[in-house]
Amino acid sequence: MSNNMIISSTNYSDTGTLTVDDEVATLPASNLQDQQIVKIWRNTQTSAQIDVDFGQQRIIDFMALIRHNISQTGTIRWRLSAVSDFSTTVYDSGTIDAWPIVEEFGTLPWGVFQWGGRLNPEVAAEYTISSFDVLTSAVQARYLRIDISDSLNADGYLQAGRLIAGPSYRPSVNYANGVQFEFVDESRITKSRGGQTFVDEVERYRVMRFELINLPENEMFGNVFNSIDRLRGVSKDILVIPQPAKSSTWITQNIYGRIRQTQPITNSALTYYGRMIEVEELI
Repeated sequence: MSNNMIISSTNYSDTGTLTVDDEVATLPASNLQDQQIVKIWRNTQTSAQIDVDFGQQRIIDFMALIRHNISQTGTIRWRLSAVSDFSTTVYDSGTIDAWPIVEEFGTLPWGVFQWGGRLNPEVAAEYTISSFDVLTSAVQARYLRIDISDSLNADGYLQAGRLIAGPSYRPSVNYANGVQFEFVDESRITKSRGGQTFVDEVERYRVMRFELINLPENEMFGNVFNSIDRLRGVSKDILVIPQPAKSSTWITQNIYGRIRQTQPITNSALTYYGRMIEVEELI
């Protein structure tokens, strides 16, 4: 699998028909088709099956379930098929951990060890977790099925904010050195006359800034200008996966958000072009 970044623009789940085996009436599965991830789908149990009919054969090479409450012991299975009963499949992830392994050797303080490379529970509690699946090669499928099992879920139910499935754009030249990741904290801080500090805390969000460089003219205008700038703009959502072949980075680096502001496409040399992109996380 290439480790060139993934940028999504087309989400076939939004135009498909979603069905689930269980839902709370006021929190239906259709909320997974809304880019406001605070509008959630929720069920009443610790297992779930989500089906999507794309309406016709579609090219799919990645899928994501954004902002869910599956615990670190929960599992997920992604399947793509040409038939609605999934008697045959064109892709089957098998049953895998909903949370990827993240702690590599040397990343934890001395003397701290987590079995299986899981996040420290205190740190995990601060995460808006999502699950991703990146295929080694694209397939054509009409149906998607997601099976979730999480018997130890402390909430006693499952929920999620967004479902994405579609084709991805992988730049032929990966982003340039100097990529930036930032936590933005817009908490309001005031000081009293006596010198005390008072904080009105708000939820932090991430921003990623990167530069696409030396892309051929047809690629820049076909994929960036048309599929990203024209179709998504600054108002619609995109998903960025900086290192698709390194799942240990997915929790910290993958960003579901929107382009923060428009930027010009620059002719760098001959028929090669570049562009700065800044993505702000949606929370």
